[in-house]
Amino acid sequence: MHCSVYGQAQHPCLVLLHGFLGCGRDWQELISQLSQHYYCVTVDIPGHGMSARQGLKPRHAFKDFSQQLSQCLKRLKINQYYLLGYSLGGRLALHHALYAPKGLQHLIIESAHPGLSDPDARQQRLVHDNRWADRWLKEPLDELLQEWYQQPVFANLTAAQRQQLIKRRAQQERSGLAATLRACSLGLQSDLSAQLEQLKMPLDFIGGSLDNKYQGLAKRLQQQHPRLRWHSIEQAGHNCHFEQPTLFLQLLSSVLATTKRKP
Repeated sequence: MHCSVYGQAQHPCLVLLHGFLGCGRDWQELISQLSQHYYCVTVDIPGHGMSARQGLKPRHAFKDFSQQLSQCLKRLKINQYYLLGYSLGGRLALHHALYAPKGLQHLIIESAHPGLSDPDARQQRLVHDNRWADRWLKEPLDELLQEWYQQPVFANLTAAQRQQLIKRRAQQERSGLAATLRACSLGLQSDLSAQLEQLKMPLDFIGGSLDNKYQGLAKRLQQQHPRLRWHSIEQAGHNCHFEQPTLFLQLLSSVLATTKRKP
């Protein structure tokens, strides 16, 4: 699994996981600032970027990813780290944290779903994701990307932002995307909401003020788990760090500082 490092190794380590269709370079706009205070590790999730041909075990994708991430950090001689994951990366990060890896000190989730509780909803989502996976293999990539970013979850993107994302994604490997979408479908993920209390490290959930779906989800999670800290980015939808990078960076720095201050 491909990863890149930025900053000085003596600084606290921050690991960043991108969302579906992305790659580690998605965090570049934040890295220039973050790497002044953190040793940043960006990961290309299997099926994406430089990990396009790196697969995940069917039916065991989340555990497989967690093990691959631990191996990656071991190769880098990283013993303690903070973990930030966006969307798919957030779901992978949440599973990783629940496997209780040594050294994980803080978990930050951006616009990521803890899982569907209703079996029918999970089945519907699995069918939906498998249909998209079939399409990634067969249909013109530009048309697919245009349609993907017209989905309701991306409704708050401006036309310029939408085109910028489409241009970034145009070089991805189709087969890798399809395989990862199947393996990591929300329909295959159990509802992890009840397990959040098992986490030993601080948990922060970041979402956009314009993302009504995840605003409602975060409020429900906070009612269930008072220890969870919810943060809203103004004038942002699903992809907060892309839509409002300055506000996101300010909030992230504040959230991470709470852990840095602890002995």
